[in-house]
Amino acid sequence: DALAALDGVTRFVELGPDGVLSALVQQPDAVTAPLLRRDRDEVTTVLTALATLHVNGVPVDWSPLFTGVRPAELPTYAFQHQRYWLESRPAKAVAADPAEAGFWATIDRGDLTTLATELGVDPLSPLESVLPALTSWRARGRERSRSDGWRYRVGWQPVPEPGTSVLEGTWVLVGADTVGLAAALTDHGARVLTVGADERGALARRLRALDEPIAGVVSLAALEDAPLLDTFAVVQACLDVESTAPLWLITRGAVSVGRADAPAGPVQAQTWGLGRTLALEHPERWGGLLDLPAVVDSRAAGRVAAVLGGALGAEDQVAVRGGGVLVRRLEHAPVGSGSVWKPRGTVLIAGGTGGLGAEVARWAAANGAERLVLLSRRGVRAPGAAELLAELPMAEIHACDLADRSAVEALLATVGKVDTVVHAAGVSEHMALVDADEEHVRRVVDGKVDGALHLDALVGTDLDAFVVFSSISGVWGSGEQAAYGAANAALDA
Repeated sequence: DALAALDGVTRFVELGPDGVLSALVQQPDAVTAPLLRRDRDEVTTVLTALATLHVNGVPVDWSPLFTGVRPAELPTYAFQHQRYWLESRPAKAVAADPAEAGFWATIDRGDLTTLATELGVDPLSPLESVLPALTSWRARGRERSRSDGWRYRVGWQPVPEPGTSVLEGTWVLVGADTVGLAAALTDHGARVLTVGADERGALARRLRALDEPIAGVVSLAALEDAPLLDTFAVVQACLDVESTAPLWLITRGAVSVGRADAPAGPVQAQTWGLGRTLALEHPERWGGLLDLPAVVDSRAAGRVAAVLGGALGAEDQVAVRGGGVLVRRLEHAPVGSGSVWKPRGTVLIAGGTGGLGAEVARWAAANGAERLVLLSRRGVRAPGAAELLAELPMAEIHACDLADRSAVEALLATVGKVDTVVHAAGVSEHMALVDADEEHVRRVVDGKVDGALHLDALVGTDLDAFVVFSSISGVWGSGEQAAYGAANAALDA
């Protein structure tokens, strides 16, 4: 009643412990901004609310946030030849203390006499061992600073509550609806048709037989018993049908949005690697990836309907949770300070004769490993295996199919105690998504994903480290690498 009485008011700020009242505002042109959200960072939430108001025409005084900061004007039009970006600080300004700069210059030159004079010690003191250590320490610091700028991680950013959304047209659900999405979409205006998951050809025929315009297709195949192969079939069947309806891939527990969330499931995560490749190869058919909460109650169902209805615009990697809706982002993730880990004892390297595995083996040998157990499908017959054995006397090479759990179990019984496991195995095959058959998918995925799962299950917990190598194809996809992206997304999880 109060909202109805506020004729002409279209901007609302909620002062309260959550966004409960904002959800009641349903005017089509209204903007709501809750200043607090339960279970969300307060600073981020209040600044997001103010920014939401600002971009929707509400004057906001930002000056308290930038005390002592001199504003910079933006260029008024393109090609004005005025630089807006901040200038980089000159390299000479980094070393503020000339004495320190001279000290490090002496170390870089390896000048023992001058260094001894500078330190006030006998030139014959044990500086010969200290100097290389100082030089190495500084070089590592420089390298770490440089590589920190390359390091990123996946993060999740909450977005304002999408509000109530009305879906239009006919939506097709493919697969067993074990989460009640059909009712949720129907409650929000959609006409819902449910089609059982099937092999590619049969499913394509079913979709063609619908013989009516389709507003969107929602795949529930990732929730089935064989999620990756089932999802491949759904994706390929949709590509076989001449339609522009966006395809959404639904998962549950494929991603983890924060410390309070459950860990990501490797099997479910494969669908996210596949989906990002689909987005690259067939953007005209792409809807997005949507991860469901453990319980899809009425509020979560409303959020899912809003996301499918386009309430988040171009956002195509979304997670719905009990506290709200979050979208996926890349965040800068510097390593920071800390000691450098070094291996000891026995290091087992899966894919140990390949390019990456061989580099890891050389690094481990040079940094404390006493025994190297290198695994490959072909064993000592693998290319480069003989040369690697000659180069690394502490290495031994074993043939093992990591996709075969019994073979991994037998190998570990033979090898004995392992201190560190490094999983660097993988097969990369270029193949367009529409051409990928089951043999290709299994060949690429099984060794990488099943191998990691088998090692994790069988090697025990008394380890110094368990390391898996993945690829950026699992983060943002790679063209003609759907299976490889799926496998690497699983390893990231």
